[in-house]
Amino acid sequence: MNFSNVINVDGTMRKTLLEDKLPHIFGFTLLGDYIYWTDWQRRSIERVHKIKASRDVIIDQLPDLMGLKATSVTKVFGTNSCAENNGGCSHLCFFTPQETRCACPIGLELLSDMKTCIIPEAFLVFTSRAAIHRISLETNNNDVAIPLTGVKEASALDFDVSDNRIYWTDVSLKTISRAFMNGSSVEHVIEFGLDYPEGMAVDWMGKNLYWADTGTNRIEVARLDGQYRQVLVWKDLDNPRSLALDPTKGYMYWTEWGGKPRIVRAYMDGTNSITLVDKVGRANDLTIDYADQRLYWTDLDTSMIESSNMLGQEREIIADDLPHPFGLTQYSDYIYWTDWNLHSIERADKISGKNRTLIQGHLDFVMDILVFHSSRQDGLNDCVQNNGHCGHLCLAIPNGFRCGCAAHYTLDPNSRNCSSPASFLLFSQKSAISRMIPDDQQSPDIILPMHGLRNVKAIDYDPLDKLIYWVDGRQNIIKRAKDDGTQPFTVMSTPNQSQNPEKQPHDLSIDIYSHTLYWTCEATNSVNVHRLNGESIGMVLRGDHDKPRAIVVNAERGYMYFTNMQERAPKIERAALDGTEREVLFTTGLIRPVALVIDNKLGKLFWVDADLKRIESCDLSVGVVDAF
Repeated sequence: MNFSNVINVDGTMRKTLLEDKLPHIFGFTLLGDYIYWTDWQRRSIERVHKIKASRDVIIDQLPDLMGLKATSVTKVFGTNSCAENNGGCSHLCFFTPQETRCACPIGLELLSDMKTCIIPEAFLVFTSRAAIHRISLETNNNDVAIPLTGVKEASALDFDVSDNRIYWTDVSLKTISRAFMNGSSVEHVIEFGLDYPEGMAVDWMGKNLYWADTGTNRIEVARLDGQYRQVLVWKDLDNPRSLALDPTKGYMYWTEWGGKPRIVRAYMDGTNSITLVDKVGRANDLTIDYADQRLYWTDLDTSMIESSNMLGQEREIIADDLPHPFGLTQYSDYIYWTDWNLHSIERADKISGKNRTLIQGHLDFVMDILVFHSSRQDGLNDCVQNNGHCGHLCLAIPNGFRCGCAAHYTLDPNSRNCSSPASFLLFSQKSAISRMIPDDQQSPDIILPMHGLRNVKAIDYDPLDKLIYWVDGRQNIIKRAKDDGTQPFTVMSTPNQSQNPEKQPHDLSIDIYSHTLYWTCEATNSVNVHRLNGESIGMVLRGDHDKPRAIVVNAERGYMYFTNMQERAPKIERAALDGTEREVLFTTGLIRPVALVIDNKLGKLFWVDADLKRIESCDLSVGVVDAF
């Protein structure tokens, strides 16, 4: 920019005020007869007379000049209609060239007088791919998008009226998120281990979140903030879809779209499931009329809206002349539904299906719909007060509650608090670490909420501090964290993380007694030691032809065992923990040994050979090899 222009506000009478020595104007302001600006290159604040074009340097030699505002405490001349009594508006007044317009903050609605904002008693909320919208049921202000960030393909939807938040699943991002109704404070509450979460419901009494995942064939629960996640139902499920809760009675309901579609009821702890309706098509958007104790659903195969009592009996067809009903909710005397073919939201009498009214048209792919109103979340149960005195989860059941624990944790004898699992298997995938336990009463595996995993090459566990350690092959670092993802800490990092890093960790093993971590490095072909607090002790083993890869520490006997992948001559070796007393254990019968493990109780070393496709072992004292 090498010039400064002036123009009338209607676009006429343009002329150049300055066109010399303006290398980099940034800040720009007007006061009285002068225009002021900052210049990055000249490091100056300057001004020019807006009529005469005379120019002055106010100050120079000021680096990093940015914004600029000139102001005066003298009386400001001129006004508009918003200056007097806020234009008659209760909240926001906007003055435009044509008229004065009143508006409301997000969450309020403008009455028909076009001046007064109110908190609406009830409004519709619906998901439509990358957006979530709201429609007032009391005013003419329809289809207002809630200003949310990071929504890609919203599917299931619910709310917590006491906290004024909405919750939604995103089947593209594979997350469950929440935000306040004004769109603020968006956060992911569940972002691991989801595949296709198409059903979700909020337990507003126990402050729990339930969801059904069609991809994993599971129904799970967690606290509303995502803590204490537990798998409730994982057996005998066939494509669970819609989910509805009745916390006052202690029941949950869901639909299945598998080979034999059905509607199921169970206790809210996942037990005592029974089939309520089996002669049904793909039942979607199951919803409960809490006042009249009725179930409603849309059937995608019959294009009908149906209803039954809470036992699946007294079944009735509410509407059967619908092109493609999909989303459904109930409020007061009406049911509201979406139709994919008509691109609409309609309502009708909940009993007769008559008095159909178009609420909104020109809508594409509305996945879920609800009415945000306190009457949809009423009642009491034992979980309302102090979480039922449960340490993790308070799960409603008929005539009471049961305390539940996070996945793989078990209830203490007091039936209130939870203890971590004593025996489990950790395994890593490329960007996840999962845990598995040998317990038929619990879901066998669950992905742990570890953030920032890129290429997990190796893992180990410290049973004393209950910390998981892993090698990240993408970032060439070694990190650790608790099994709930908290207390993350980088034990070893690489200064240069480019294609030729200075350090390239391959495997690791913990000495729990000396609080040290042994790890092999592909870049330096060495065995190194760090303290668990991140302090580097140094290199303990390295040779001209060495290529140590897999490693395991036998802290009880003072040895480390490692594979040495020398070209055409792989070996399994042993050395003292300081790198001395090296001894080759095996040089024959090996092609590509990739992992080692010690069993001190049996006194054996086990290894797996990836190319030979077998697991072998040897006695730690005599070296006799056994193949499996």
